Amino acid sequence: MRQANACVHVLRNSRRIPIGGHRMLHLTFATQRLPGVSVISVAGEIDTANAGLLDRHIQQSRRRPGEHVVIDLSEARFLGSAGLRVLLNTHTFARQHGGALHLAAPHPKVAGFMDVTQANTVLHVHATVQEAVLAALQQSRPAEETLTQA
Repeated sequence: MRQANACVHVLRNSRRIPIGGHRMLHLTFATQRLPGVSVISVAGEIDTANAGLLDRHIQQSRRRPGEHVVIDLSEARFLGSAGLRVLLNTHTFARQHGGALHLAAPHPKVAGFMDVTQANTVLHVHATVQEAVLAALQQSRPAEETLTQA
């Protein structure tokens, strides 16, 4: 007799917890497309179990490879090493294609993790979404001016 691979869940404290005790961390995303930059808001906890969802959402939200991306982390309550890897890979990909990744308003726990890992020395981290968007738009100006002058 073949057993089904069904996962049974119990609702505890508004979180779905599979039998066995491992939490299922939920992420939500919202994307706003502005001229020259996409702003992705992330809410939830980013760890090994769901970092792939963040990576896929970023990839699907890009209009072109070199587009500037701002990620609003104000509602991201946790960032693990797998989530940090997604952000670093996104940063590298954007730079290779003439774009940039800017992180905005990280939750204090996330900001502390980026301090400890020194990721904030590599990634562009801003206090607010507005500052991040302005920085991204200022980065795109020299490239656009060069194209219009040619």
